[in-house]
Amino acid sequence: MFYTKYRPQKFSQLSQPNDVAVALVNQIKAQKTVHAYLFIGPRGTGKTTTARLLAKALNCEKLDKNGDPCDKCPLCKSIKAGSFVDLIEIDAASNRGIDDIRELRERVKLAPSVGARKVYIVDEVHMLTAEAFNALLKTLEEPPQRVTFILCTTEVHKVPETIKSRCQVFRFKRPGVAQIVQRLGQICKAEGVAVHDDALRKIAEASFGGFRDAETLLQQVVEGGVSVDSFAGMANKQSYIDFVSMVLSCETQDAIRFVNTLYNDGIDLYVWTLGLVMYLRDLLFISTDAYKDLLDVTDAVFSGMEEQANKLTPKEVVALIELFVKAQNDIKSTSVPQLPLEIAVINACPDSIEHKVESKSPQIQQPSKNYASNTSLSEIESKWSDVIKTSFVHNNSIHALLSSCKPVALKGSKLLLEVSYKFHKERMEITKNMKIVEDVLTEVFGSTITYSCVVGEPKKKPAMDLTDYNVAVPAGKDDILEVFDGALPL
Repeated sequence: MFYTKYRPQKFSQLSQPNDVAVALVNQIKAQKTVHAYLFIGPRGTGKTTTARLLAKALNCEKLDKNGDPCDKCPLCKSIKAGSFVDLIEIDAASNRGIDDIRELRERVKLAPSVGARKVYIVDEVHMLTAEAFNALLKTLEEPPQRVTFILCTTEVHKVPETIKSRCQVFRFKRPGVAQIVQRLGQICKAEGVAVHDDALRKIAEASFGGFRDAETLLQQVVEGGVSVDSFAGMANKQSYIDFVSMVLSCETQDAIRFVNTLYNDGIDLYVWTLGLVMYLRDLLFISTDAYKDLLDVTDAVFSGMEEQANKLTPKEVVALIELFVKAQNDIKSTSVPQLPLEIAVINACPDSIEHKVESKSPQIQQPSKNYASNTSLSEIESKWSDVIKTSFVHNNSIHALLSSCKPVALKGSKLLLEVSYKFHKERMEITKNMKIVEDVLTEVFGSTITYSCVVGEPKKKPAMDLTDYNVAVPAGKDDILEVFDGALPL
């Protein structure tokens, strides 16, 4: 496999920039290494590779002046070949019990056989049981001489604080697309094959920030003749641009067909939807002008994303993200994987998205009128019954809500409505409902109207709100049982 064949054998061969590598090399040069490290980060970002490099540097007979292992001495070659007896790699997923750790505690007492230090690499350390963690803690508190522990995990929140506090913690970041493309280019050169930069970029995007995944996908293309588009569609920004355009334009049929085409082509919809959510997150960055240093896309792709972001407010992007996050969660629990996405498409189209796109379109947008210039509060009050009647055509629930609203103030083009209860206010200010109400107001008054709500005094007490304050005891009735005609015969 490419990811093992081209695994970096020196710190200098790691993709740059790499803060972890720099820090470790500085420790090695200063001879200030410690007995316990905790490497955390997403899968495929180089945790185990870096752990092996540290093991080499701790045992190399001919370190260079920069603290890099020589990769030529017998010990370096032995570690590279996987035959170095003083490097012990443990998979905590399958060796997670207290007995496994007790055995480890007995073995660490033995001095290194051939090297300067005995190194234990514990992968997926978060999988250890609570009892195993407690046993490991004792070893970390009183470490034997000439022993180094390197714990690796993708889920640091599952590692007890007592373990973290006894390790030097290094966080591995996801590599950028440019870093992965550079790495893939180096492998292509070593293999003597030519792969276009655009194809390498698609592979990098499909890897979701993992070197190992990217190298595996590259191998499928180079040796297996697999088309880049067959899997790059999982994370290809252009595919997400196309899909979101269908949603924003309310091309419901096309969007649903698009989802089913993905499914029929064998695309993992759970993974694809994860990419969609990440894409929508990028749109959120653009819509809030927070995209600098957060996006890593070509100018052409950015142009398409910017065009879509300009059609949406940040709140509307958040609404879309929430829809498709729910769809992704539901995909795993349904027998029809494409159904949650289809439902999300249906739910996205009728609400604020369609209204926003239309209001932004020069072909459809009508010039707004100054509401305050030709309408007064008294006119609104006189026509409020018309507003209520018109709302009935649009939505029964809105009709009921508006029937309990009272116009109380007008400031500029914004109307203040008084409602009786907090729940009433919350319902009136839901984005979906606000769109309907504002459309009704525009229809009745012929101009763009916005509103907000304030909670006033309830019009009347709820019929079932029975308390000791509104129950009066009839005169002459001292016994509460008599009041409610509840006396029992003796």
